[in-house]
Order: sequence, then structure tokens, then C-alpha cells
Amino acid sequence: MIKSITILLTSLTFQLFISTNSVAQSLHFCEAVDEDGYAINESNTFLIGNDGGYFDLLVRLPYELKSYYVNYDIYEVKADGSEQFNLTIRQDAQPDWEFFWKEMTFYNEGIFKVYVYDDNDYLITSSIVNVKKQQ
Repeated sequence: MIKSITILLTSLTFQLFISTNSVAQSLHFCEAVDEDGYAINESNTFLIGNDGGYFDLLVRLPYELKSYYVNYDIYEVKADGSEQFNLTIRQDAQPDWEFFWKEMTFYNEGIFKVYVYDDNDYLITSSIVNVKKQQ
């Protein structure tokens, strides 16, 4: 009996985990965004020229944003895993948005972690992108 309950609880926990992850907010790096809010040529690695390069940061939500602006905090990830603050970019928003994107220009290569916050400083999502210079 106890074994059956344990298996049932494990199964329910796993199903809850899967369903929670399937509707989570997400940050995508891409070359463009289509009219329905989906990434075009998504990647976590981008090549930039010596004078820099740009790509889009797309945030998709399973709910309405409910904020009038968002902040993108960008940190460079060092070789030891520590993060060094680089810059914050603010984007005006609408509370009913369920997806939004921002074109960002990078001038230096490196590994960057991007955190996206709403206007109450609540972390919406984050992700890592690798920026390389063309040789």
C-alpha cells in the first residue's frame, strides 16, 4: 500500500513539474520575430563584426505582462562563472502583452546573461547568450 502511494505521489509530482515547465515564461535570442511572436533563426550563439552586431531578445509569457516597462539587465559571465554587470536597457511596454522583443547591439564578444524584470523589479526570465566576433 505504501509503495503504491509513493508511486502515485511521484507520478503526480512529475506531471506537475512537466505541466509547469510547459507554460513557463522564456527568453529567446533570434535574428527576427514573426508577427505571431515567434523567433526566427533562434540561437544561443551569435557572430558579430568588429564594429558590433545586433539580434533580438524575445520574451514569451503564458500570461499578460501587467507592466508598463521592462528592464533588461545584462551581465558578462566571466571564466570563473561570476557575473559582472554590463548595462541595463529599459523598454516601454503594455500591460496586455504576452510577448515582446528588443533589438540589442553587442560590441564585445563574451558570454552574457540577460535578466528581464517587470516594473515592480520582479524577475520575469533570464537566459545566456554567447557572442563571438567574426575572424
